[in-house]
Amino acid sequence: MADDFLSMDMEDDFLTINVEYKFSSGIHAPEASDCITEYKAVLYAGEYADNSFNEYAGEMDFKIISLGQAEAEGFNIYEMFDTYEYTFRHSQGFYDFGKRTFKKPVLKEFPDLEFDCSRLCIIETIGIIPKFRGKGIGAKVFKDLVWRFDNCELFILQPYPLQFEHPKNKKALLPKLDLGKFEKNKKVATKSLSNYYQSWGFKKIKGMKELLFYCPMYRNEAFDNIDMDDY
Repeated sequence: MADDFLSMDMEDDFLTINVEYKFSSGIHAPEASDCITEYKAVLYAGEYADNSFNEYAGEMDFKIISLGQAEAEGFNIYEMFDTYEYTFRHSQGFYDFGKRTFKKPVLKEFPDLEFDCSRLCIIETIGIIPKFRGKGIGAKVFKDLVWRFDNCELFILQPYPLQFEHPKNKKALLPKLDLGKFEKNKKVATKSLSNYYQSWGFKKIKGMKELLFYCPMYRNEAFDNIDMDDY
């Protein structure tokens, strides 16, 4: 578990956001499934080092996929992605299992990935509770994620509005987000969310219908313009 602090001004008060990264690892002989690590980043607002005294502000779920480690250990890449339904479903859109590399549209956008991508990150969920929305916290947390996990050559995200997520999938998070006030038209909501994530630096790649991509190997003005101090 690791903590990271982001400071920001909110109205007339000085607000500190603490990002607490959590993961769990089993002790056993390595398997293909061990090359995917599930993380939860819980956001707290408050100045205390102990988050039990701070206020819950939201959370982010993501997975780190160690392609290079899987290849070095001789694990089956298909089997590795199949560890989770989410990673398997989306990997079929961006990864060519026969050639053991990314699909052509991805390589066309980021050609260096053909030679160097040992680790990638798939973000599943980002949720900020109503009290802290509109402060640019999501973009800053993403930039912190990229900085914290700087050994990832690719970040992937599906812009799927949480108001259309099945309750049982994120039953602990969804009730906290007050999603009833969000856009009811799925097509409109998805387009709006996609544009929002693209303002962080994610790119829409032709031929990749459902996913957005950010590659830190390439300069990205939108990402660079995320100001970690200005709120």
